[in-house]
Amino acid sequence: MKIVVLEKITMTDKQRHRLERLGTVEWFDSSNDDEAKARTEGADVVFVDWIDPSSFILAMKSPSLVSLMSTGYEWVKNRNEARKKGILISNIPGYATEAVAEHVIGLALCVVRQTMIGDRNIRAGKREKGYLEGIELSGKDMGVIGLGRIGKRVAEIAGSFGMNVITYNRHPKWIDNVRDVSLEELLSLSDIVAVCCSLNDSSKGMLNAKRLGLMKRDAVVVATTWDVLVLADLIPLLKAKQIRGAGLDVSIEGSNIDLPPKLFSLDNVVLTPHIGYNTVQAKERQVDICISNVESFLSGKPANIVN
Repeated sequence: MKIVVLEKITMTDKQRHRLERLGTVEWFDSSNDDEAKARTEGADVVFVDWIDPSSFILAMKSPSLVSLMSTGYEWVKNRNEARKKGILISNIPGYATEAVAEHVIGLALCVVRQTMIGDRNIRAGKREKGYLEGIELSGKDMGVIGLGRIGKRVAEIAGSFGMNVITYNRHPKWIDNVRDVSLEELLSLSDIVAVCCSLNDSSKGMLNAKRLGLMKRDAVVVATTWDVLVLADLIPLLKAKQIRGAGLDVSIEGSNIDLPPKLFSLDNVVLTPHIGYNTVQAKERQVDICISNVESFLSGKPANIVN
């Protein structure tokens, strides 16, 4: 079996040996589109992390597998066409559930306690105290948009803080101690709004000016899913202090990402560079699940197929 790793992927020795037992592995630190197409010719399995396989996937042999090192896969074009040709795509659901859920709560805490302002002021030499007043999460209402793996874990952590959890889903989940409401109810009732849904055609741009305008004046919105929030509609509310603040794990990779400069001047915004998933433990799980997908494919029982 020919297995191609198109870019630098950190693996433990145990993981490398596990993969190399499955076939002949060709390792590359990076690949541009032309190199990727040439290197994947005749491959049974291709590993990709940040590289978009859209440029070469339809040229792959049949059957073959593109093993994504991500949960999301909507950005891969030609998925249906690839499936018709016998080229499968697998993802890795659940590998970063704990990491992202903890980051969501961390963003909320940073906003409500004005952590970044305090840090910046101390570094600048300001020695005052008592001027940064926060709010406590206990007793507040946490609204979770999307109660998948990550959203469910956010709800659990919020509950441990003594928060009341409400949620909006396209299909009601009926989970203990979590109340399902409409999106409009969630936005109008929540002190913290956590965007945990996946990005798809129905969720893209879902939180627009009309819906964001329903939020309470002291509310905070946090998001690790990109493009659900309409930034152009969020910024005026933040600037006018019509909501308390926002914490965003921003998607900064790719030429189509354009962060509005006005976002950077707002003290009530906390930004992190797409790190929600990025923990030691999550990255190890990421590789383990990816290799398991390859093992399943080679045994004739493909797992986590998304096309």
